[in-house]
Amino acid sequence: MNYRRIYADGYSYYLTLVTYRRNPLLIDNITLLREAFRASKKKYVYRIEGIVILPEHIHMIITPKNAMDYPKIIRYIKRYFVYGLDEDVKQRLKTMLGNSKYRRGHAGVWQERYYEHTIRNEKDFLEVMDYMKYNPLKHGLVDNIDHWEYSSFT
Repeated sequence: MNYRRIYADGYSYYLTLVTYRRNPLLIDNITLLREAFRASKKKYVYRIEGIVILPEHIHMIITPKNAMDYPKIIRYIKRYFVYGLDEDVKQRLKTMLGNSKYRRGHAGVWQERYYEHTIRNEKDFLEVMDYMKYNPLKHGLVDNIDHWEYSSFT
């Protein structure tokens, strides 16, 4: 099956990035993840409309200046995060991964693909923002969404 992405300047993109085997690495390495985003913003021009970071996945809506850049932005953030991880963490992930995948260059940090949805209109935008906002509650991480500190909604 060939997957086709839509590249349309002026549109926003809802993206979900998930760690490999849903390994809860993100909150434990939140400083590094924030650095990855800061570094990507120096290289690419885009706005983060909304974001929520959970232990093993990220939901966000971004609006890139150049639509063709959003896969590059994601690749940059993922790569920066992988290379910045402590050697102990990398070694633990390598053991979990197995030799076959490791030899093919998989770091065991991120799922290879990510979910992408082009925001079509304001209704779509608001629905996705609402979904993102309540995601920590849905996953049982907090009883009150205002208590989740890894979100642009608090």
